[in-house]
Formats: sequence, structure tokens, C-alpha cells
Amino acid sequence: MGEAMSAARTSAFMTLMLLLLFAGFATPAGSQTVGSVELVAQSSWVDDGGIFDIQVRVAGADPEASVVVRVLPAWAERDDFLRQDVPEEVEPILELAPVQLSDVQNTSNEVLGFQIVVAGPDTPVEEDDGGSPIPVLRSDGGSKVYPLEVSLFLPDGTLADQFLTSLIELPRGQRNAPLQTTLVLEAHLQPTTLANGETRLDPDELDATETLVTAIDQHPDADVALSISPEALIGLSNSDDEQAQRIVEILRNIGDPGQLLPNPFTEVEEQAWIDVGLSPELFELYQIGATATNTILGIEPDPSVMLLDRTIDTDGLAALTDPGGEATFGVEAVIVRPAQLSPLSKELFPQALTTRFVIPTDNNRTVPALVADGGLANHFTNSGGSVYNANRMLADLTLLSLQNSAVRQAVVVNPPADWVPDAIMLNVMLTGIERIPAIRGVSPAAALADTAFTPERGISTLSPPLRRELNPPRQPQDLRSFRTEFSQARAAIDSWSAVISGDQASTDRLESLLLVSTDYRLTDTQRSGYIEAIYQLIDDQKDSSITTPESDTITLTGRLSDIPITVDNALGVDANVLLILDSEKLAFPDGPVIETTLRPGPNRIEIPIEARASGDSPIRVQVFTPDRSVLLGSSVVLVRTFAFSGVGIVIGAVSIVVLLLWWLRHARSTRGTIRANTSAPANDVNDAPAETEHIGV
Repeated sequence: MGEAMSAARTSAFMTLMLLLLFAGFATPAGSQTVGSVELVAQSSWVDDGGIFDIQVRVAGADPEASVVVRVLPAWAERDDFLRQDVPEEVEPILELAPVQLSDVQNTSNEVLGFQIVVAGPDTPVEEDDGGSPIPVLRSDGGSKVYPLEVSLFLPDGTLADQFLTSLIELPRGQRNAPLQTTLVLEAHLQPTTLANGETRLDPDELDATETLVTAIDQHPDADVALSISPEALIGLSNSDDEQAQRIVEILRNIGDPGQLLPNPFTEVEEQAWIDVGLSPELFELYQIGATATNTILGIEPDPSVMLLDRTIDTDGLAALTDPGGEATFGVEAVIVRPAQLSPLSKELFPQALTTRFVIPTDNNRTVPALVADGGLANHFTNSGGSVYNANRMLADLTLLSLQNSAVRQAVVVNPPADWVPDAIMLNVMLTGIERIPAIRGVSPAAALADTAFTPERGISTLSPPLRRELNPPRQPQDLRSFRTEFSQARAAIDSWSAVISGDQASTDRLESLLLVSTDYRLTDTQRSGYIEAIYQLIDDQKDSSITTPESDTITLTGRLSDIPITVDNALGVDANVLLILDSEKLAFPDGPVIETTLRPGPNRIEIPIEARASGDSPIRVQVFTPDRSVLLGSSVVLVRTFAFSGVGIVIGAVSIVVLLLWWLRHARSTRGTIRANTSAPANDVNDAPAETEHIGV
């Protein structure tokens, strides 16, 4: 019947448009204006003896048209309610007298109000003193959800427009446990981060996010859970936009960590990371996200309950929930969407599932879970308007509460991903969740902790907990190529960050680009662009940042000495580097590797050396990052040494001693011979020439 109503409204609208088109926007004499009727406001519920109020707006109708309100027999099955299946022949249990528009309004666009007293069989109803009496709906005093039909009839009795809402009756002092309702809202805010670090926020996404957080702030008793990426929080926090700052201030009022669902830094397909062995890196994204959230909002999300990514399979669930795994995420229970699970047997489970079940994993464990109800999700996108959709949601929740009231139940309400947040709908819906006794808003952790398990053989049976298999609705991206790019970029950032450890702004900028590149919504080209920007920023800082000494000659006269080397740091911040020295003829008593911090500007470094031989000895000076992965500068210094080795000195000394001994002996021998020849007597004159010749020889 809902489809019939929608078709009737569509037909009425098209008829009106055609009449305006062909009649030149004039209504001929005797013709009838069609008009429309819509829900403006209504009581969320009524107890025994209470008054139900409803307000409707009629627009564009003939003044002689009339509005009729009828209460129909209570819904027996939720499926009938979802289909809006009211038999045409059903008789109303209460019909209010028709109200002709000309009797109650002055224009064709006014709000009409109606009241109904709801009373049990023995409940006295006060008689009205003067004026028109309020119609009374006599009930059996139990908990009921009645269809309430509002119709607009033309003067000739033709139905012009109609909608069906609900009247919720709950007796006073209801003792059944209320339906624990977890509303999970997702803020789809994706900042655009430029290579220069600037962040831009989409105005429409900002409006949608403000609508969500404002509703949460205005209804604290509803315990609404919010899923928002830490990347979005950082984008909001860093923005100068007043709206962005207002959103952050509202979020800081959230005092319960259970209202914030855990998220990695960006929106990623988690199964894709797990498939290529990036579980530790995925865990790091969660840790970075939790730290960023705590820094901005003052609280960290509760990691125990996770809204499961649509791509996760049993292998991925095992990785996320294993307390002894490679990365411990801390997940103890999950919320899943209907499309992620294999369907249930309608014979065993004819009603909607409002209790817990377990999901088996690949490591022989089971994880408690709740499923977001698909029927509830559809109410967000009905065409009846904000107030209509909200009250339809509340009626559905009440029906779910009544279907198995003896058991501790819980449901998860999660809007479709393409739903545009509606402030009016959220306000009406959350007001009802706070006020209707059959419903109670709770956090995801509370819902999972205080809800009965579903028996595997059906409700009201004694059997083990129901096990449901994951059936991911979509396959994750193939991240094998990105894994290599990500790992290489991570190594480059770590290497350069070790050099500029004092420049936190530059390090954060590099980290931000790497984190942003993980978002699964990016194209391959966009992702590669962020990776390339990382290398470009490092190169821009690295090039010409460290200047090593130009080729020069240093002259030494000793075997042991210190030589000065000047290295210039043009980074503007301290630079942690390694100096690696290499020479064939020189030794380095303190070792060939020197760890040092270069201050901005020229840095004079004294290097102890030991000469192994005299002559020219080149020293190759190389400046590396602390992990030796990147060469920052290199030059050659020539050392000229005038010195002897220890062995040479000994040999030289021995040679000098030998030469001195020989010279002394030779000098002594020569003096003795001369003295002897001078003292001997001459024999005769003839001997003299012979002696003289001998001496000469």
C-alpha cells in the first residue's frame, strides 16, 4: 500500500504540473486543485489515558477538500509494517470526523492539528466541558503499534493524497526490558591534502558532519556512536574555518570512549592490507589514529568493538581479533552489515535477529557480533519526509522490542553510506529513543555485553550460540604494488627523519603524505602522486644541504696529529650524520666512522690520524645519513706527511752509528801512521826518494 501511496502522490504531482503547463498557469472555472498532505509532527508515543497529537500540512488543495484521520488495527507482524501492507477492506477502529479545509484554514498551506485520547477498557476519560470532544481510542491496554492513516479527499470524494504513520501505545509501568538500540553514524569527511601540506575540506561534507555531531551533542542520553577517521579530525583541527572549529568543539564534549568507534588513520580496505602481509602497518595506522584522536579530542576510541570493514573475511577477522597475533588490535566483538553475512534460514529465524551470535575465524576462534538491521536502514531513504521517516523508524523499533520482549535484545541502526544527514530526522528520532520506554539508546560495547546469544536452532530453543559465516560483499584492492611503494617510502622517511630529528614540522609533513596515500578511495595516479611528493620534499631538503670540504692539501710534520675538516650544514636545523673516512696510508685511532651532529652553518671537526709513511696520503670523506642509506656529500682531502716510520728511524740510527765508528777507526789509523813516519831517522840520502814514493803509495 506504501507503493500505492507513493504512486498516488507522484500521479497527483504530475497531474498538477500538466494542468499548469497546458492551462497557462491558470485554473479553469469548475476544475479542482489536487493538493498534497504531509506529516509535520506527532507524539512519539502515548500511554494509557494519554493524548496523541498529530499535525499535518495541506498544500495546494481546493478549499472544499477535506482531511480524514483513521486508526487501523494494530500491526501483527513487522514484515507487514515494513511493506505497509494494510488490506483495503480493513475496517478502522477509530475514524475522526472529516475536516473541511474551508472550516479551519485561511490559506491553502496551513498546519492542521488532530488529537486522540488512548484509553484502556477500564480507564476513565474526562468529559469535555464545552467545545468539541476529543475522540477516544479504546484499546485493551497492552503495547501496540497502530497504523494511522491520513487522507486528503477532493470535494467529489476522490483521494488526492495519503500517508500512513503509526500511533504507539505503551502501558504505564511497562516492566519488559527495553530494546537496546545502538545508532552508529558515519562521518564521510575526506580532507584533500596537497603536497605543500595544505588541507582542504569539502563544504557539503562539512555540513553533513556538523549535522551528525550536533545531533549527538543535543541528545547525550541516546548514546549515539560515531565513526570518524582521524584524518578528518586532523583536517578539522588544522582548518581556520569557523564551521570546522565548531565541529571540533562539539566533539570534545563526548566523554565516553565507547561512543567513538576505532578507525585507522584513513579509510582503508583492511583485508587488502592483511592479504599482502601489511598487518603490522595496518596496526600502526590504528595506533596513529588513536593517538591523533586523543590529542585533538582528549579521549581515545574504545578498541573493543569494531564496525567491520566490508571487505573483511574470516582470515582478516582472525588477524584483527587474535590477542597473540603479529599485531594486537584489541578487538573483542564486531558490528557487521547484513550484506557481509550469509543469509539465515527463514524457517528457523522468521523474525529479525535482535540478539548476539558468533562469527568463526580462520584460527579456530569465535567473535561475538551484532548485525545492523537492513529494514531499519531503509527508513533513512524513504520518500515521506524527515518527520515521517523518523516516526516510521521509532514505530519499527517499538515493534522489534515487542517481538521477543522476554529476552535481552539489541539492534544496530546504521544509515546507508549514501544517506545525506538530515537534522530534523535525527532530532525527532533521537528524541523518541530517549523518551519511548520500549527503547533505550546504548553504546556498541554495552549492547554486545548485555544481550542474549541467539540459539543456533532458533529462538526459544536450548542450543549452542548461532554461528554465522562472513561473506564479504566486495573484493578488496590488490595492494601488492602499493606495498612496495609504501615500504620504500617508509624507509626513505625514516632515514631522512633520523637526520632532521629536530625538524618536527618537516617530519610530520612527510608522514602526513604517506598516511594520506593509504586511503582506498584514491586512484592509483593520486596515490603515486603522494608518494612522489615525499621523495621530492626529501630531495629538496637534501640537495646542497651538506657541503663537504673542497679538495685541499694539509701538511703534517708529525706521525700523530689532528687534522681539521669543515662540513657546512645549510638545513637550518641540526643534522645527525655519519662521517666515514678512508685512506691507504693513514690510520684513524678513533675509528673510521664518526657520529656527529652538525649545527646550522660551518662545523669544524678535528679528526685524529696516524701517518704510516711519509709522502702524500689522500683521505676520502663521506657524509651519510645515520642508517648509511643515503650519501649526503663526499670529498677528498690530501695529507702531505714529512715523517719516518719507527723501523726507518732505527735503521737510520744504526747506519749513523756504523758510519761514525768507521770514521773514528779510520781517523785513528791515519793519525798513527803519520806519527810513525815522522819520528824515524834517515839512513842516507839515497833512501829518501824511496820512502817518499812509498808514503805516496
